[in-house]
Amino acid sequence: MLIRFLKQPFPYFPKKWHVVVLMTLCVFPVSAIFLLYIKPIDFRTIAQFVGGFALIAFTCSSIMFYLFPILFKRFFDEKRWTIGKFFLFAFLLCLMICVSDTLYDNFIISKMYQAESNFFNSLFNNTLIVFSIGTINTIVGYFWLKSLDLHSDLKDKEDQCQKLLIRTQQHSISNEKIITLSGNTKESLTLFPRELLYIVSLSNYVHIYYKMDEQILQKLLRTTLQQMEELLSEYPYLVRCHRSYIVNTNQIKKIKGMQLWLKSIETKIPISKNYKANIIKQIQYL
Repeated sequence: MLIRFLKQPFPYFPKKWHVVVLMTLCVFPVSAIFLLYIKPIDFRTIAQFVGGFALIAFTCSSIMFYLFPILFKRFFDEKRWTIGKFFLFAFLLCLMICVSDTLYDNFIISKMYQAESNFFNSLFNNTLIVFSIGTINTIVGYFWLKSLDLHSDLKDKEDQCQKLLIRTQQHSISNEKIITLSGNTKESLTLFPRELLYIVSLSNYVHIYYKMDEQILQKLLRTTLQQMEELLSEYPYLVRCHRSYIVNTNQIKKIKGMQLWLKSIETKIPISKNYKANIIKQIQYL
């Protein structure tokens, strides 16, 4: 159950710089309160301590949000971002800040004030503080991103419903069944079957091409071609022409050799020998 939960898709950070700023601002009040609790010191000293910790938080957050996605593109792929990656990201960020704070304590603060410091005591204190703050921020961030995602999803659904209503009224096709193509995530596509042009399989995803309001549009869903074929099984004009393609036979312009062309899009689509006879049969009934 836990592994399944962690593998669930999760929204990527919408505005990374917002998170960097919030992470930095969180350091000021917490660090000041902690310093006053440990040992009453003057405001100038507090400002020096807190300023250093804030700079560390800002630097570490910037590295995690801007440098790491460049170095580790596959891990930070927004389309493959999951709950597990979100929590791992938060843990690594806290760990980086914790180690940096400890080094700051031992090699800068201790020399500035000529005070004795114990590396392991400092590490323990920083671990306690940073991971306490980090846990709270991570939980708040999780529900905040979930809330933003749900709100965005609801708005998208409302927009889709409104567009479908307008299209139905304009084209007088209210008697045609509307279908919703969905996969293993909350992402979906609602349209009339006749609007589909073709579907191509891309690893664990399918790329859907469709025509709506005289525009060629695309949609990427995390699912398999087999699942799409099952969803479209009641529409005989939407059939496989290749192990990686489903095509709308009503849209076929011509067939030449082992390729076909559609009326609305200049894309060569391959045909397999196993499916060619069925495709030709479908066209003959048009």
